Amino acid sequence: MKKTAAIALVAFLGATPVGAQSSSEKVRDNPVAQYVQVKTVVGQVMGVVDARATPIEPEGYNLLRYCWTAENVLGDWAERAGLTGAMVVRALETRSWQRDLARAGYPEAPAVEAIGRYEAMLIGAGFTDAARARAVDALALELDGLRRKTPGAAQVRAIHRCDGQRRSLALNYATLPADGRARFMPYVLHQVCQGQQLDPDDPIRCDYWMYGKTDKPTSFAGETVYSVRWLDGSTANGRFDPEQSRSAGTVTLRLRPPKATK
Repeated sequence: MKKTAAIALVAFLGATPVGAQSSSEKVRDNPVAQYVQVKTVVGQVMGVVDARATPIEPEGYNLLRYCWTAENVLGDWAERAGLTGAMVVRALETRSWQRDLARAGYPEAPAVEAIGRYEAMLIGAGFTDAARARAVDALALELDGLRRKTPGAAQVRAIHRCDGQRRSLALNYATLPADGRARFMPYVLHQVCQGQQLDPDDPIRCDYWMYGKTDKPTSFAGETVYSVRWLDGSTANGRFDPEQSRSAGTVTLRLRPPKATK
């Protein structure tokens, strides 16, 4: 079986199951188990990672090249997602490292183990920015030692490139008929709740749902789940890719007509 950084992390720290709680409570009570679960979910929605893949640069591989931040990954849910959001972002980051380090000539198993130690440092320190800075430096140093023993492996650096202007993630939404009230959640968080055996459509247990803004656009960063209720009690549920609506500036959520019965 192919080794992953999540497996390496379990071996390093151990993980135990958690009971029936809300999504946020589960993460706080057992961050190791929940990070492993989050990383499993992220592995199933790898489109974000693959979409950002670029060739290894001649001067070496920059660990910070993709600017993985909660705002870039989760949009307006960056703050609401809290610790879970931080786990999602770091899981995306480390999966991109695992893919790119293999392309940069690093042997899989030692690279995975180094990434697992990086993740363990973050979990032990609560995913703080300061802990991440220290963990990135430690990872770069460890990979440099591995490079010296691996002919042909690219040099690894950690250069911040997130200070430039970010692209707008803002979209308006409309419903047809027009009197619908919509709530949204990033698809990855919806899948996290489902992986935790919580009803992802229950806004109490899966507490990442947010109602759409009516006075200004909402920042949708990636594939998004929605639920709409109209005044007559009709509902519609589904998900959409906001990239397909960027040019129009508005995503339209429609009430689907009932299926014809025979």
